Amino acid sequence: MEAAGMRERDGVGRRAELMESLRADGQVFGLFDHLPDVLFFVKDRDGHLLAANRALLDHYGYREEADFLGVTDFQLLPRSLAEKFRKDDLLVMETGEPLVDLVEVFVNRQGVPGWFSTTKLPLRDREDRVVGVMGIIRPHSNQRAILPDDRAIDRVLGEMQERFAENLTVTGLAATAGLSVRQFERRFRKHLKTTPQVFLIRMRIFRACELLRESNLSLGDLALECGFCDQSAFSRLFRKQMGSTPLEYRKRFR
Repeated sequence: MEAAGMRERDGVGRRAELMESLRADGQVFGLFDHLPDVLFFVKDRDGHLLAANRALLDHYGYREEADFLGVTDFQLLPRSLAEKFRKDDLLVMETGEPLVDLVEVFVNRQGVPGWFSTTKLPLRDREDRVVGVMGIIRPHSNQRAILPDDRAIDRVLGEMQERFAENLTVTGLAATAGLSVRQFERRFRKHLKTTPQVFLIRMRIFRACELLRESNLSLGDLALECGFCDQSAFSRLFRKQMGSTPLEYRKRFR
């Protein structure tokens, strides 16, 4: 236990040294406090937060940056989302290449999920070694430029938004886009970084989150309302996306 305590203290010390080095290299971090629709973060190689702007602190309900530093995504988000973000962080650090405009789910402290666009870049020290990852997260609804510059896919997204609870098929969506199934799936993944099926499930989960917070519908009725075939499938997919059961979510965020 003593050795574990020493490692933890060493880790805290290294994070503090790295943060001081970053701040000494320039004073650009403060700029992000004046961009209310942009969430800015810096993490070390182990996933600990080293810096955050005011918008990110507000998103998670923190008053002071000092209270936020050192936490990880696993302390802030449902486990499934935290694991996904950690996987992306590791990819950026291992390859040294950025990930640009990833369209993904993000959850605020009220449990409200939404579509966000994330860009992550490797963080390098003065010797050009990758020592972490930094990035920005932009709300999908506040940034029209995030949407794909592809009329066919944009048309499909509109239909999915209006009819997400219906039995939409990839074949039917491809027809709406005027593309073959193969062309449609390839272009959809290019723009949204996921498959049409997963995107549709997430849209249903978003609606389910809203109903869990604001309605008294039973889980069975809620599942049908959101387009799931039954309560069992709904509960399984909800837990996979949100990291908790629908009932646990309702109790926490009602």
